[in-house]
Amino acid sequence: MTDATNKTDDKVMIRITNLKKSFKDLEVLKGINIDVHRGEKVVVLGPSGSGKSTMLRCINALEVPDSGTILVDGVEVTSRHTNLNLLREHLGMVFQRFNLWPHKTVLENVMLGQMVVSGRTREEARAKALQTLERVGLASKANDYPARLSGGQQQRVGIARALAMEPKAILFDEPTSALDPELVGEVLAVMKSLADEGMTMVVVTHEMGFAREVADRVIFMDGGVIVEEGKPEDVLVHPKEERTKAFLKRVL
Repeated sequence: MTDATNKTDDKVMIRITNLKKSFKDLEVLKGINIDVHRGEKVVVLGPSGSGKSTMLRCINALEVPDSGTILVDGVEVTSRHTNLNLLREHLGMVFQRFNLWPHKTVLENVMLGQMVVSGRTREEARAKALQTLERVGLASKANDYPARLSGGQQQRVGIARALAMEPKAILFDEPTSALDPELVGEVLAVMKSLADEGMTMVVVTHEMGFAREVADRVIFMDGGVIVEEGKPEDVLVHPKEERTKAFLKRVL
C-alpha cells in the first residue's frame, strides 16, 4: 500500500487536525485545526515566528509534525505509508527563495520535477514546461539561466515549475518577501490569475492588498495558534482580537 487514505468531506482539499510541532524546547505549532476547501484561497498572516511557514512545510511533508494529522485530497500526509512523491505531484509549493537549480536553464528547471516525480518523458516535460512558462509570461526566457533573471522572473519560474505538475493545490511561502518592491506586482499578478482560474491556494504573505482582493478567508496566526480567522473584511478591517489589531497596526 503506497497511500494512507481517509474519508473526508469531498469539498475539503486540505484538512489539518490538532497539528503540533516543536524544535527542541520551542513549541512552534500548538494544535492547529484548518479545513481548506477545493478552490478556496486562504491567506495566512502573522508575525515572524508565528508558525506560518512551519505549518506549510508540514502540509508538504518537508517538516515532520510531532502529532496531529494532515489530509490532502483524502491522503494522509502524516502516515508513513504515504508515497510522498505522489503527494507532491498534486501539491505544488512556491518558496520564498525560489529554489531554482542555478546550473540548469529555466526550461530544464521546469522540466526536472515532471520527469523525476511524474515520470513524464523528456518530450512531454518539455512541452508542458513551455506551456506553463508561456502562462507566466516567460516563454522567451526558456533557455536563460536563473542568474540572468530578475528576482520577480525567478519567482515566476518557481510558479511555472509548480503549475507544470498540474497540482490540485499550491502552497505559497512568502513568495514576494525576497523581492525588490518594484518586482512584487508581476508575481502577484500571476497569483491573482491562478486564483481567478479556481486554483486551491494557501498563501503565507505580508501583502495586505492581495489578502483583501483575492482571499476567500484570512487566518491570523501568532505564537503557534490561530488567533482569528474569517472573511478578509472581518479580519483586516474589523478584527476582534487584540493581537490581530496590534499586528495590523504595525503592517498597515
